[in-house]
Amino acid sequence: KLGAVHGGRAVLGDNVGVGTIVNDDPMPKAWLARFGRTAAEQALDGIAGRMAAPRTAGARGTLAGQAFSFGGDGSGGSGGAANDNAATGNTGPALPAARRGLSDIERLFDGGRTGATTRTLTARELLLGSSFTATGEADATGGTLAFWGRAAEARFDGREGAFSLDGEATTAMLGTDYARGHWLVGLALMQSEAEGDYRDTGLAPRPASQGCPEGVDEALCNGAVREGDGDVEASLTAAVPYAAIQASERLKLWGALGIGSGEVTLETGMGQRLASDIDWTMVAVGARGDVIAPPKEGSGPALALTSDALWARTGSEKTHELAASDSDVTRLRLGLEGSWKVSLDGQGSVTPKLEVGMRHDGGDAETGSGLEVGGGIAWVDPALGLSLDVSGRTLIAHGDDDLKDRGFAASLAFDPDPASARGPSLKLSQALGGQATGGLDALFRTDPLAGRTGSAEANSRWQAEAAWGFPAFSGRFTGSPHVGLGLATGARDYSIGWRLSPAANDNAPDVSFGLKATRRESDTAAPEHTVGFQVNARW
Repeated sequence: KLGAVHGGRAVLGDNVGVGTIVNDDPMPKAWLARFGRTAAEQALDGIAGRMAAPRTAGARGTLAGQAFSFGGDGSGGSGGAANDNAATGNTGPALPAARRGLSDIERLFDGGRTGATTRTLTARELLLGSSFTATGEADATGGTLAFWGRAAEARFDGREGAFSLDGEATTAMLGTDYARGHWLVGLALMQSEAEGDYRDTGLAPRPASQGCPEGVDEALCNGAVREGDGDVEASLTAAVPYAAIQASERLKLWGALGIGSGEVTLETGMGQRLASDIDWTMVAVGARGDVIAPPKEGSGPALALTSDALWARTGSEKTHELAASDSDVTRLRLGLEGSWKVSLDGQGSVTPKLEVGMRHDGGDAETGSGLEVGGGIAWVDPALGLSLDVSGRTLIAHGDDDLKDRGFAASLAFDPDPASARGPSLKLSQALGGQATGGLDALFRTDPLAGRTGSAEANSRWQAEAAWGFPAFSGRFTGSPHVGLGLATGARDYSIGWRLSPAANDNAPDVSFGLKATRRESDTAAPEHTVGFQVNARW
């Protein structure tokens, strides 16, 4: 007789009688809550990218980390796949190039390594490093149809009573959307695969919620209720329709609905495999508006407001081995982004900036409320060709007083003629700690507040690049040789390259070309050498 099943552990009685299934322990509910939240956030990352993407006709994206563009402006827009979540979603197998102290262009040349260290690109890495968007020409009504795809990866972890748990979710998305006038409507299909584990920390005394359930014979519990370790796997197939509308010149509204199903499998430390079907539902809505529109010229204030709400539910069905489970997670976010541009007599300007983000995480996973503040100042002097930008962000209030997260960044650029790629240019930047730039996008990162542990001292990154543009091919193009230096904690990057782009206001083919070689040195590994190229064509 099967007397009881608790967290994958069974107590066996004699061989006659009626079996009783008792599965009110944290698994698989606790693990599914975090998996469902991660899948929802990966879906919203892709959709947010689509809502902000340009509708320029053409195809663009990345293949194994290498950028490509045919038509359009090469600005991306595949739902963020080649962005900082790019090859990885939230936290991938390798840190984004910007976090290693490299320039943005380095992200285009992060493959094809040769030299002291070589390895084979796996199918999984190929998928995570690839994305695309293809946008058609406007139809007779002015609407444009686009197809897009991306992949993302994210890790999650948590604590539930005496259990610690973690997992890694990989999600592939294919979608299409149609935009006309103030409207955008689309549909994304997503496939998520995740695996992880749960571990009994041996917490004593055990939480009351993990004691013998009321009404269950103590002989059947035998001290084994909700104990032990195990592994978990899950899969999810879902459809996510989404829409956005520019309700007015200053207000944009959007929403998304996700419905899916899949399977979860628990493998206990005793070798049992317990499987159940799962269902997943997600609802998200948001708004962004300019309370005070930025001045088109001269001095003046600007104030923008953004807010969104997310609810995700993940449940598992009752089987002969597992009772049904149901978990919900919620996320509410509200942000204000303000600035005040002050024009100077020398045709330059100074713009102080302030961003405030408030957030609450609730439901059956990590919970808590927090307040983040970001700010900075930007100075531009076209006459001198100089620009300076200093920014920072910090978590100033949270239910957990020990939770710390902050980041700072500064950049200085010299370009006597910003409107042209010709002549000398120099860029210097330093970053400390976590993400410091990006406005409310930085404040509204998808990872829960409870997981923030940024340290300004542990992650210092320097970046420098010098270039000189000169006429090429009878002045129809501009050639720009450039050199760069990147310094991060325990790592150094030296680069040299050449860029070729059409000259402004000249009848030249709209084709650009880039070539770059990088030597990457590390205190813990042999040097690596990278050679990459980029070609953009528009017609």
